[in-house]
Amino acid sequence: MKTAIALVVGVLGQTLFLTLVAGAALGLVIGIVLLVDSERALRWNAHMNRWISTGNALSVLDRPRDIKRLIYRWHRVVGLLVIAGALYSVNVLAFGFGTEPLVGSFGDLASPTTLRLTVDTLKIFLIAGNNAAILAGIILCFRPSLLKEVEGWADRQYGARLANPNLDAPRYPPDEFVRAHPRLAGALATLGSLYVLVSLGATLLLS
Repeated sequence: MKTAIALVVGVLGQTLFLTLVAGAALGLVIGIVLLVDSERALRWNAHMNRWISTGNALSVLDRPRDIKRLIYRWHRVVGLLVIAGALYSVNVLAFGFGTEPLVGSFGDLASPTTLRLTVDTLKIFLIAGNNAAILAGIILCFRPSLLKEVEGWADRQYGARLANPNLDAPRYPPDEFVRAHPRLAGALATLGSLYVLVSLGATLLLS
């Protein structure tokens, strides 16, 4: 387990380091261009500055899909599949799943008592959920109309576009600041990028 975690941390660390170097180098180039030829930099910015709305891009994924008619048309088949899957899960969780191997695998993350309590709680939660799925499958096979009241209460749409419309609005103050003070913005970008590059270089040499 420690080897796997060390590998993941190493890969993520190298990726973050290269991303910071590339970002600082790009910031240095932009800062120098703003200092030397600010009009050209502003023209490039006007040409490349495009607003990409995540709400519009993800609208297809955020669109509700109605599968109720399909489920009620094939309610016996769906109910049997739910019962079979839930019975298999309960059998594996109750009789074929031991907590000790999992606790031993993650033993370096927390104390064995805490890990054992967490795994047992998760196991009980999953068994209870699958028992509820078995009951729902039986109802779906023989009396699917009993689920309509529960479905009417639980059938809700939750979308990121509806919950956070303000997060998907453009913010223009940074662009306005750069257009009003191009050389000051260039100096800040150049100094900040040089500081990041020097810091990263010193870290690489000292490590």
